[in-house]
Amino acid sequence: MTPEMVRLSGIRTEPVQYRRLVKEVQTVGEITYDERRVKIVSAWIGGRIDKLFVDFTGVEVKQGDPLAELYSPELVSTQQEYLLALETMGKMWLLGNEEAKRSAKDLLEATRQRLLLWGISEEQIERIKRTRKVNTHMTIHAPIGGTVIHKRVHEGQYVKTGEALYTIADLSLVWAMVDIYEYEMAEVKTGQAVSITSVTYPGVPFTGKVSFIDPFLDRKTRTVKVRMDVPNPKLMLKPGMFVEARLKIPLHDQKPVLSVPHTAVLDTGIRKLVYVELNKGEYVPVEVRVGPRAGNYVPVLSGLRKGQRVASSANYLIDSQSTLGGGGSGGFGGSLHGGH
Repeated sequence: MTPEMVRLSGIRTEPVQYRRLVKEVQTVGEITYDERRVKIVSAWIGGRIDKLFVDFTGVEVKQGDPLAELYSPELVSTQQEYLLALETMGKMWLLGNEEAKRSAKDLLEATRQRLLLWGISEEQIERIKRTRKVNTHMTIHAPIGGTVIHKRVHEGQYVKTGEALYTIADLSLVWAMVDIYEYEMAEVKTGQAVSITSVTYPGVPFTGKVSFIDPFLDRKTRTVKVRMDVPNPKLMLKPGMFVEARLKIPLHDQKPVLSVPHTAVLDTGIRKLVYVELNKGEYVPVEVRVGPRAGNYVPVLSGLRKGQRVASSANYLIDSQSTLGGGGSGGFGGSLHGGH
């Protein structure tokens, strides 16, 4: 090609050189609860809910905050048994009968354990022991800090042992569940950093990491579910929100790899070609093997060496000119032997 043709066609060349390549995977997903940070508050003993301290969903609670007060006749009778066992042990201690003292101590411990299993704290038991008074109600406390996402109880309602009263979720860490296409799965690994954005907060970045890759492929969508842990200290991300996720994955363990601009590669359908500049205005097609695209570049597996210059723009024009001149990919039915 004459210098005038090169100038008018806007042909640019770039060197074949070693670069650190980073592949970017972009996908969409949905925010959901971290299942490890969801707790169900249930009734440890049957009874009647006489008071609710938290009476609607969406309330923020701290660990240990009171949620409800429950009256249970069974709990009252067990406390009375505990006080009676305390009194009996005191009498047996005065009598000095070792076997009687041991029996009284065992009875006291049995009733104490029963109270603990029903959710009465050590502090509450000590208060019963100190005051010698029975608590008519048991306070149910929040096992974790977080947001009440379900409330299933009302004042005056009778509940059975094990019945769920509340569900609390700690939203300071949430999951982003995204879909990764089958052809991109090879580069995705647990522990990789991820950038999360939401249309709700344009320009506000969230960061997380890949924590789990589903072992199954969805046959319909040809995607795999990938779970990402995303810190959410200000509770800006809400379950149900749609987000965009970007993973920047260093290729070849961050080692520099021989590469060319992706625009330099012509895919004939059978082979991949690049046009190497021999002299100004003189180009020769070379067959190459390349790896997956990483940003604006592709790694070169074979066919080129460092220092060569390849056409990175207007290479289709070069190819068509080669066809008109009897060479190039067109002269060989859409493919070429390397360096021919």
